[in-house]
Formats: sequence, structure tokens, C-alpha cells
Amino acid sequence: MPVSDEWFVPTELEFSSIHVRAKTEWVHLLLGDGSLTFGHGEITSTQLARDVSPVVARLANRLRGKRLSADTDVITLNGLTTEQLETDRILATAVSGLRCAVADALAQRAELPLVDYLRALHDHEGTAERDVQLYANINRSMLADDDGFVDRSPDSFAEMAQRAMEAGFTTAKCAPFDEARAPFKSSGLPREAENGLDRVRAAKAVIGPDRALLVDCHSRFDLDSALALAPELLEAGAGWYEEPVNTLDQTDVLRKIRDRAELPVAGAERGYGIALFTKLMEEDVLDVVMPDVKFCGGPVEAYLIGRELEARWERSVSMHCPSGPLSLLASAHATAAFDNKLPLEHAVYEVDWRHEVLEPFELIENGYFVLPDGYGLGGRVDPVAVAMRGRSWTE
Repeated sequence: MPVSDEWFVPTELEFSSIHVRAKTEWVHLLLGDGSLTFGHGEITSTQLARDVSPVVARLANRLRGKRLSADTDVITLNGLTTEQLETDRILATAVSGLRCAVADALAQRAELPLVDYLRALHDHEGTAERDVQLYANINRSMLADDDGFVDRSPDSFAEMAQRAMEAGFTTAKCAPFDEARAPFKSSGLPREAENGLDRVRAAKAVIGPDRALLVDCHSRFDLDSALALAPELLEAGAGWYEEPVNTLDQTDVLRKIRDRAELPVAGAERGYGIALFTKLMEEDVLDVVMPDVKFCGGPVEAYLIGRELEARWERSVSMHCPSGPLSLLASAHATAAFDNKLPLEHAVYEVDWRHEVLEPFELIENGYFVLPDGYGLGGRVDPVAVAMRGRSWTE
């Protein structure tokens, strides 16, 4: 039977969260049919001002008892528009989490791993790889812990970069510009960026010329300062220039930066939907788009973005994923499904028990994510991990 003929009737919704460190909580949803099928999604909202779970609960009420045959039923049964999802990030996060859970459940019903379900659903020929190359985001490992301790020195950046290289990663990423925030008092390169450049240079020194260091600016600059910073990053050996300004709010500014920068410009981590990402590439705003499975529409949408854009602009899609292991699992399935050319993000060394959150354990070897056996995502958030480190609830 074709996978498009599978269906799932959700009747149960449960949330869980796991405390990571400081203000970070990994938040998940579980959508079940009252028997043996449970779909999972992550709705961690570190970049958002409000909790996402009440919005998920409202949307899920429209799904209860309905026969779902596609993850997009989340959108149609709630009467949502693309414009709403492109402009409301809380709503996009809730929809993305639910779409992930529905896709997970439907792949289980089809008795296929999610990576194979995605390809079968869209007549994608061939067999996907089961190992997905990652790059190591070292930044979150150096944020404040529960005691408020933080070491953001250049030496600390170098030590974390060295640790990642020794673990087999060939690409790392840092977000070094803590002190910078536009507007600045003077034109040209801001003095506030100097500490960040020292961190970049220290990390690149241990990474070496044959491996890549990506630099995330967290939208801390404006047009003038970003143009002044670009040649400094190029000289320091940066592999790309991520979000010098906010891609979605300052598209025209970012296009001007891309036109003049001599290194690839990446961004759009908070974007929703294939139409938006395609537009950013067609209008020469970015060299690399970074769909995040939590915001872009879930793994089916991420797969479609990757498949469409990579066919037109090779090496243009690298999935954004600084979150928990469930997001990385879903992102790895989507990334493998569209035959990725660029690596997938992984936030390394944030906590040493991260792999224990999933059942079976998250498996990363020599800088590659190994997809688990099993149908759907092939893993779930372990209730024992929730009981030990977090909580569960219903709404």
C-alpha cells in the first residue's frame, strides 16, 4: 500500500520538559492514538518570549478524533495560512512540532524509518545514507551553567574547538560577539567586536587551515559594522558569515552585505516554509539557508526545502539545530533524506548526559550522527530521563 494511504487518529496529547542548564529547557510533545502509535516533536522555545505548549494544545484540539493522512493536516484542519506561519514564530513552532509528531506517527504506520518515509512519500529514488555529517556548535557549551559560571575567553573557545576536532568533527561553529550590539557610537569596525575576533582567531588556530570554523553573529550588527567586519572574518579564516543582521527582519540590508562580503553568508534559522527559503535564494539574500526543524514546518517541510534548493543551488542548505536530541534526530532524518551536501548543526558538550535523553541513546561517531533502527523517528524521549531531570503535563 502506498505510504500516502496511511492514516493516524490522535486522541492524546502530553508535554514534557527536561532542564538542561541555566535557563535552557528542552520541551517536547507526544501525540498518541490511545493504542501503540505515538508521534513526537520538540517545541523548545529559547528564542521566543512565550511558552509554545498552550498554542500546541489549542491546535491539537482540532485534530482529536480526526483521520490524519498527512502532516499538513495540522495546517488545513486549523485553517492556517502561509502568511500567518511566516510571521508568527510561536505559531510556526507549535505547527512544526505537531507536523513532526504526525509525520513520525504516519511513518510508524507505514513501517518505515522517517528518512525512507520522506523519500517514498515524494518518489525520491535511491537509498539514503544512514550516517549524517555534523558540525560542532561549541557555543552553548560555554554559556552560563546553573551556578552562573561562564568562561568566554579566547582560550576557552580554543579548548572547546580542540575537543571537537579530537572527537572527529571537521567543522565547528562559534558565536563570539558577546559584547557587540548595534547601533555603535562610531562607524567602521566596532571596538566591541575586537574580543569576538580574538575568540575566532584562537579557535581557528587549533582547528587549522584544512578544517572549517563557521561564525554566527546572532544579528548583533548593522549594515556599516557588518561590512567592516566581513574582511576581518575572512582574514581570520571564517568559513561563513551567519546572521550579521536578522535575515527575516532586515532582508534588504542582508542582501547588501552578501553582495559585498567575500565569504558565504548564511541565515534564516527562524524562517517557515519552502516558499520563504526559495525566495531568499532567488533574490540573492543568502548563500546558505538554515531551516530549523522546530520553526520551518517540521521534517517533511525541511526535506522539501533541502530537496528543492539543493537541486537548484548546490551546497545551499545546512539545517540549523542548536537544540535537544529529539530535534537533532528529526533533523538528521530530513537531512539524510534530501542527500545533504553541507553538515547538520549539533550543539556539543552542553551536558554530558545528553545522549541519555533518547531511547535508544543518541549515537554520534567521529562527527557523524548514526540514524537508529526502527520505524518513524526510531527513538523517543525516555520517560525515565523526564522523571529524573524534568516534568510532564497535559493542557
